[in-house]
Formats: sequence, C-alpha cells, structure tokens
Amino acid sequence: MIDLSFGTDVEINGERVSAEALGADLEVKSEAGPERRIRACFTNRSGKTIRFGGFRFELRTFHGIPGERIRIYREGWTMTSASGSVRYGECDFDADPDYLKYAVSDPGNYRSDEPNHFSAEHVVVLNDRDTGYSLLAGFVSSADQLTRFDVVLNEQGLARFSAFSCCDGIEVAPGEAIHSEELVIFDGDDGYGLLERFAGLWGKRMNALVQGQIPTGWCSWYYYFHGVTENDILENLRYLVSHRQQFPLEYIQLDEGYQAMLGDWLTCNEAFPHGLEFLAREIRDGGFKPGVWVAPYMVDERSRLFAGHPDWMIHDADGEIIRVTTWHGGRVAALDTTHPGALAYLTEVFTTLAQWGFEYFKLDFLVYACAGTGGCYYDRKATRAQALRRGMQAIRNAVGDRFLLGCTAPLGQVIGLVDSNRIGTDIPSRWQPDHRIYKEAPTVPNVCRNIINRGYMNGRLWISDSDAHTARSDNTQLTENEVVLWTFALYFTGGSVILSDRFETLTPERAKLSQLLLAEPGIFATRPLDVFEREFPAVWLRRTKSTGQILVGLFNFESEECALSVDPDKIETGKEFEVSDFRTGEKMGTIRKNFTLTVPPHSCRILNLELIN
Repeated sequence: MIDLSFGTDVEINGERVSAEALGADLEVKSEAGPERRIRACFTNRSGKTIRFGGFRFELRTFHGIPGERIRIYREGWTMTSASGSVRYGECDFDADPDYLKYAVSDPGNYRSDEPNHFSAEHVVVLNDRDTGYSLLAGFVSSADQLTRFDVVLNEQGLARFSAFSCCDGIEVAPGEAIHSEELVIFDGDDGYGLLERFAGLWGKRMNALVQGQIPTGWCSWYYYFHGVTENDILENLRYLVSHRQQFPLEYIQLDEGYQAMLGDWLTCNEAFPHGLEFLAREIRDGGFKPGVWVAPYMVDERSRLFAGHPDWMIHDADGEIIRVTTWHGGRVAALDTTHPGALAYLTEVFTTLAQWGFEYFKLDFLVYACAGTGGCYYDRKATRAQALRRGMQAIRNAVGDRFLLGCTAPLGQVIGLVDSNRIGTDIPSRWQPDHRIYKEAPTVPNVCRNIINRGYMNGRLWISDSDAHTARSDNTQLTENEVVLWTFALYFTGGSVILSDRFETLTPERAKLSQLLLAEPGIFATRPLDVFEREFPAVWLRRTKSTGQILVGLFNFESEECALSVDPDKIETGKEFEVSDFRTGEKMGTIRKNFTLTVPPHSCRILNLELIN
C-alpha cells in the first residue's frame, strides 16, 4: 500500500477545531493489516455540553499520480443519487436544486459547478488511468452516522482528500464519549474488485441480511400508479392463478394508491372498498404471498395521524413542523422516529399488517427520516442515521422474518435491517423526459448507470432490487429495442425479479422477456468492465456462479449507433474465447484481443463467451 498519513480533527458549530482547544480528548486508533482501519473517539472534558458536528479525517500525504491521470468512482447517498466515475477537468454530478437534500447527505457543502471538486457518500475509489492502480476509502460501519468524502484535484494530483463522519450537532454532555464510524483504506490493481471486497467487509460488520432465495413477484405501480383499484389487483391475481406455470411468482404486491392518506396506513380509500385484510386473504387464497407498499415516515397534514399527534413530527429549531414534500395536493411532514409515540405507532401499523397476512413490505421514501440538516429530533442525542434505524428496527421487530424491501433509503443505514434494497431510480415508461435531465432523474440511462455500478452490493449487503420489469407495448412510450435493453439490464444485474405489467394486455412475444428473467433468478457475479472509462458503463460482464457461463452485454445509451469493444484480458488474462450471439445463437468466431461491434441506438448486443482450453 502507498504510504498514507492522516490528520484528524472535529467540527463544532460548523467550525473545524482541535479537541485540545475545547479541553476535550480525541483518541485516534489506526490499525495496519490487509486494510488500514481508522476510528476516532471524542471525550468531552470541557465541563459543559457541546453540540458535536462530527469527525474529519484529512489525508496529508499522497504522491505519485498527476491529477490528469486520476479517475474517481464516487458512490451516491440513496438509490436515486448518481453513482459512477468522474475524471480530471469535470464537474460533479448535477442534482436538481429542489431535490438536493434528498440526493446528498450534506447539501450545504455539495458543489456541482466547480471543476475537479467531487464528493462521495459511503465509499470512494481513486484510479490511475495509466497503471490501473486504485485506492479505496470507505466506512465499514454506518449504524450511527452518515458519512461522506470530499476530493479536490489539481495538476499535481490530490489537492484535498477528506472523510467525514457526521454527528449532526448532537449534544455531548461533560464526561460523555462518542465514536466515529470506522474508516478502511486499501489498494490494488482491480478497482472494481476493491468495491466488491469493501462490500464484503461492510456487510459483515453491519450483519447484512442476504437470503438464499431470490424474491419474485408482481407489483402494481408501474402500470396503474396511484390510480390502482381493488379490481385491478384481483384481475391480475386471477390471471396469475390460471397462468402459474408461465409466471411462477411468489409475491403479489399492492403499491401506492390504496391508502386514505399518507400516515393512515390501515385505512383504505374508496378504490379499495373491502380493505387490506380482505385483499391479503384473496391473494393468499390464490396461492401467493401478499405484499404492500408503505412510506412509513411520510405523514400527510390532512391525515388523522397528523391531526392527532403533531408532536410526533420532525420540527425545526423554532418548534415548527417541517414539511418535507407535497403529495397529491397536500403537504407532507416526516415522522420523528426518536419519539416513543411514533415508534409505538409504527409497531402497531406493521404488527397489524403482518396479522392481516402481509409477508412482503416495500418501504419507500425512508430518506425523509433523515434528509436535510435543519431538523430537531425529540431525542437531542440522536443522529440522523440513528433516527432512521430506530424506525426501521421497530418495523423489523413488528414483522419478524417477513421480507423487507428498502426504497429511497440512505444505502449504508439500512444494511442489516432490510432483506433487499433498491439500487437505482424508478424505471420510466419512456427513455427520458423532454425537459432538463438531472443525474438522479428517472431515465433509462440513469437507472442502468446506477444498477450496474452497484453490482458489488448484490449478495453482500442485501439482495439488490434493480426495479421492476416492464415489457408491455401498451401504456408505455418505450420502443422494442428499449424494452429489450431494459430486460437485459435486469438479466445482467440479477437480484429480485418483480414484474409490473397488466397481464391481460401483455402480448406473448413481450411475455417471453419476463419469462427469461424468471427462468434463472439469482445473484450473479456482475460488473462493468469500463467503470472508470464512462459515466454510463457500456460493457457489462455477467458470470453465472452455478455454471460458469460468461455473458458480455454491449449497451448503447446514445441516440446514435456506436462501436463498443470487448477486451478479453479484462475477463481472463491471456485467454481465448469462442463468441456467439446469445439471442440468436449465431457463431461469431474467436477472440484473443479487442473485439468490436456496432450497436444501434438505445439498444444492446448480448454475447456468449466460451473459454477455449
């Protein structure tokens, strides 16, 4: 490993200070080994309560790589936050200003208009373009604090590299101690392999839940959206009962649109006249397991919950309830999950849903428990990370071993509490919108960028959920090629297989695309071969663990045809492969060196590679 030197200081009231100046102790433990591990402990010996901002680890020495050669993989905060690589001379990923506080953990310090100033959440990788050498820094614990990195490049190399473990200004009384999250640093010649290794360490430290069985199911959202009705669910249930061999699914999940109001989760609107318990029973009688969407931290100000318990909401410093968003004509507050009453309410809701027969819970917009930095919790000693996890732990305790899917969640803070987690933004029904596109916007390229870059998480942190498969030709603006591209994006990334079409209108030809995913659900060894070369990786590798099958996908996200190349040495050094078209079976010869194909716009080519002995 390259010789590294770190300095450590703390933040008080937004200012960087030394512990000594506060009359406090700062102990930093740095352990050598396969990974360098760094953790700090702050003890308040000042005699007065301190509002503690967090720990900052500053890299002081890092030499040998000019700035123009450095490429950076920067991880995002939530499923929608852009993950991917940036390079010298570029700016950080632009985020919608109205969405920024949900896209990054510290919106006040995020810059997307300054070249060579980059940020990352959870983990960051520095890569040398010329040699392939990579250095990874990441936090392998994430239960108590949100974490981030700041990287600034100049011509000489790194102008600044800092890691921050954020404590959100919590109150530390005299004599109390607080620990940072644990930072690990290691290096090697396989940059993406470092991410896989890191995820293994992270998952182990956080007691990740990784089940052997891959969930399969149907979700109502992407066809019916919030206009879903009880009859829509029953129609698709009847179809699946009579077509069980073609669609061997486990779960049927009702998504958003059933509730009377956000927060009043046990009360349905007029579109569900018989209620949730009835619907769960019908699904179970059909031979499937019922699932339901809940946004547990969202509370509409028109709800009975809000009217009865305004003290359960997150407030600002002046005692005013914070509105985090608007939803179907109403303003929405966030549940304060450090309040005992709010936790009791979550317990009641999910205990009841479990008693009614629901076995799969899609938990959405979890970021609202901890977005922004201006909220004040009931428990003044709770960080944003702790507030989120307290609510999640209450839900987990209420449902037991039933399946939990996390959505729009800070990635690190739900490890060990969810069985599956979304790793990309929503898949849209058209390629991309006509208006300005930000990096967290729901477009097909943005989704694909995130789910392939985050392949390292699958099977190590959770079962990844890349989002639902939509194959239909009605109620969509996606072309045939775009539907096929999305199908194979899911085929490569593996994890959950959730369908979201209306089966009565699904043509047999399009149904075969869904059935392809259901024929082989699993966790595959998947990675982008060009992760540091492109913002949107175009060359994807999938290895089937059980058979050793090697597939390479060439994905063209551009509006013009492009030539994409496969480097066999990135798969097996010095080996020769027999190549065929996966979809047609056409033999395409052997390759030893770079192999180039032209791919039409918004399309993909899938290659099967057989190793020649």
